[in-house]
Amino acid sequence: MNMAVCLLAYALSLTVLGPGVLSRFTRAGAAPRFAIGAWLAVMGSVLVAAVAAAALFVGQTVVSWGRIGPLLTGCMAGLGMIARGGYGQLVQVAVLALAAVSTLAVMTLGARAALALRRMRRGTHDHGRAVRIATGNTPPGPGGTFVLDSDRRGVYCLAGRPYIIVITRAALDALNDAQLAAVLAHERAHLRGRHHQVLALTGALSKLFPRVRLFTQGAGDVARLLEMCADDVAARRHSPDTVVDALLALSLPTPAIAPATPAAALGAAGLAVAQRVERLLFRPNGITARIGLMAATVAALLGPVLAISLMIAQPGMACI
Repeated sequence: MNMAVCLLAYALSLTVLGPGVLSRFTRAGAAPRFAIGAWLAVMGSVLVAAVAAAALFVGQTVVSWGRIGPLLTGCMAGLGMIARGGYGQLVQVAVLALAAVSTLAVMTLGARAALALRRMRRGTHDHGRAVRIATGNTPPGPGGTFVLDSDRRGVYCLAGRPYIIVITRAALDALNDAQLAAVLAHERAHLRGRHHQVLALTGALSKLFPRVRLFTQGAGDVARLLEMCADDVAARRHSPDTVVDALLALSLPTPAIAPATPAAALGAAGLAVAQRVERLLFRPNGITARIGLMAATVAALLGPVLAISLMIAQPGMACI
């Protein structure tokens, strides 16, 4: 069987089966770092397998067009015959059109992904500049934060050079010193872990493939798991109870509605608060989750790596 077909079948299998398997092992947040790695590995493997399959197909067609197909074996010779019109002009045009469409599709998706990332980065930069203007570039608040006058409790960070941590006046009034320290530790964990980059990548993929569950569900789950990773960092420094108290204090309903934070911002109490509180109070067993996630990650990475290695070591295998 043609290696390109094998890669496409592998990518399709991961796309269909991946979300259900990963959700089973990541739902409780027992091992959030392993879970994020597994989601990214499966997403990356699907993309690499699909691109490799398209590149292999196009490469075989182009090479065979140069009339060196008889020097190769299997489907290389067959594609050479098709490219030269050996099976009729209609088949020849269809194959060449498919190769051109595949190349154009890959280039278009890459350009759209780059554009989505650029827009997200620009939105973050514009919001950060607006925060500085709104605060009048006054001396930073506690822990180097920028304090916004708002009746809505909120704390979030924005990546950049320099990065900023924003806290509203209502949140500052609602938190005591220990809770504030825990919240700031949470936000700094996002910044040190470069969680914004991961969030931007998964968000761009979900916009590129809005009908593919692997990317849409994966973006939401990865965002939730990133919050749990930051919770763990804050809990190790300030105790889980302090983090829980801070999350509950920030999540209490307020009468006022403030402007929404940008999509690239990561806020301490912005996502899955109830689940995160339950997780901090009743820690799930992470041994089973780690084993399952490691197995899923290895399985996801093994297919494309093995296929590409075979193609490099023995080019003829690509057409067996």
